[in-house]
Amino acid sequence: MSASSDRISLVASIKDLKKYSWAAFSQDVSAGISVALLSVPQSMAYALVAGLPLSCGLLAAIFSSLIAAAFGSSRHLVVGPSNAIAILVQSGTSQILFNYFRDLDGLDRELMAVQILTQLTILVGLFQIAVASLKLGRLTQFVSHSVVVGYVVGTAIAIIIDQFYIFLGISPMEGVHSFYEKSWYLLSHLSQFHAPTLIISLVSLFLIVLLRQKDKRIPGAAITFAFMAMVVQLMGLSSEGVDTYVNGQLQQIVLVGDTGDVYSGLPSLAFPYFNTRIISSLLPVAFAIALMSILESAAVAKSIAAVTGQRLSLNQDIFGIGLGNFMASFLASMPVSGSNSRSVLNYISGAQTRFAAIFGAIFVAIILMAFGFFISRIPLGSMAALLIVTAVSIVNRKQFLLCLKATNSDAFVLWVTILSCIFFSLDVAFYIGVILSITLYLKKASIPQLIEYGIDDSGKWCSTDTENKQDKKKIRVIKVKGELFFGAADLFQSTLKSIAEDDTTTKVIILQLKNARDLDATACLALQQLYNYLHSSGRHLILSGLTFPIWEVLSNSALIELIGKENLFFLNERRPHLHMKKALRRAEILLCTPSSDSSPTVLEIANKNYLEVRVDQ
Repeated sequence: MSASSDRISLVASIKDLKKYSWAAFSQDVSAGISVALLSVPQSMAYALVAGLPLSCGLLAAIFSSLIAAAFGSSRHLVVGPSNAIAILVQSGTSQILFNYFRDLDGLDRELMAVQILTQLTILVGLFQIAVASLKLGRLTQFVSHSVVVGYVVGTAIAIIIDQFYIFLGISPMEGVHSFYEKSWYLLSHLSQFHAPTLIISLVSLFLIVLLRQKDKRIPGAAITFAFMAMVVQLMGLSSEGVDTYVNGQLQQIVLVGDTGDVYSGLPSLAFPYFNTRIISSLLPVAFAIALMSILESAAVAKSIAAVTGQRLSLNQDIFGIGLGNFMASFLASMPVSGSNSRSVLNYISGAQTRFAAIFGAIFVAIILMAFGFFISRIPLGSMAALLIVTAVSIVNRKQFLLCLKATNSDAFVLWVTILSCIFFSLDVAFYIGVILSITLYLKKASIPQLIEYGIDDSGKWCSTDTENKQDKKKIRVIKVKGELFFGAADLFQSTLKSIAEDDTTTKVIILQLKNARDLDATACLALQQLYNYLHSSGRHLILSGLTFPIWEVLSNSALIELIGKENLFFLNERRPHLHMKKALRRAEILLCTPSSDSSPTVLEIANKNYLEVRVDQ
């Protein structure tokens, strides 16, 4: 992707508006309505997962989604609260509440959770804006897809375990626990299930699955919620003023309104809460959320763009999501990420432009203002049923099997990430997967394969596998191919030094760097030490096939002055072998041994072929 195509723009939506048509408008409005009917129940459900007031999810689905759509690049990406982000928020906020505000309960605890959320969300937004501004979006490619798949599977398991408490009507564990402990507690308390809640949950699960299988465009969750709310009210299965739990036993069917008021008015702006005592605890969680949001959004946008043929700017999308999260902190709403289910629905509903997502956000606000009271009557068990269905659906079985079967490294990263989600906190599990993925990549990238050849006095090429070790090799040409970053530099240096030490008759070493990439300070130090070692024993180092980026690094590190310009030869793309001819001619001059008439010169041999010692990454 060119630099111009990845430039951050603040007027992308204005440019689209200039060429907007009425035909596109009608299709975008239709798609926006469909997305809104899915966004409302999902956003409330994800707020429930995060242990936050429902308004935190709903406001994110309105304002953060609108801002991300206005400043992003994808025509079909819809952002909002997501499963993986919600479970990370829940893990981070509950850990801080347990560590610093353990004595709070009830409304005070809920207010403190919201204050922690504002600080967490602004950190997420700032991280993402910084990544986009510095054009670092492509660095996410170094995170193996096995990590993302493993983390999605792990969070799906975690959400199912959490929601089964609500699904069955069992009182949840108090405090902060791993999902392994939560699942063990759930199994040991199955006898305490609440029969009316379980029946409502099972019927809701059946209806959601049935309607989803019929047609994904049908708002199955909205229809199910409306139906189950009427059933509960007509049958008198809930009553206000009754304690929810008595001695750990559920006394009534819990409704959405029992968890707090559904936000149906105009939002109020407030400066994010900051507490320097807990910011150090929030930073790793915020960075994990920011990175996971980027990875999720990129995967969703790319999968749809592969079908539509749209050219995306990853940094532009990250910038839009970062702005959305930054604004979310002033509204006390959740961090957002690209939603696969809403984005796919947006596409199959006929969305033509980014304005479909903007209309969807507006329709979410309209639905809340018009039907806020009815939303508060939805049974919480129906919400749990939706979350269980969503958790199962976010696991892509084809991708899971691909990561499982592709290589042993992919399978190892996949299983370690999944198990870490179950036994550790989710932010720690995510970092374990990322670090393991990068470690395995660096291990592969820093192990070069070397095939060595030499030139004897008769001017013949010879391999170290077949030649007599006592043959003299005055000139060696080493072709370096691949990465020369810090991870490979040590092995690169030790290999070259061993060549010089094993054969003291070698007088000139020519390094052909035409296919070398990413030369850094560590590799420059290796070259400097090699030059000093050869120079101290009266031998010479020549560098050939230099490209401009390599020349620039050598110049900045003062290696050009050290090695000498007369021993450096640029690559000429029009005459690709010229640099080697010049290097070999320079080697003959340094040897000060004129070639015999009865045998071919080193240069003549090189005109046909030249020695290669490959450093293959």
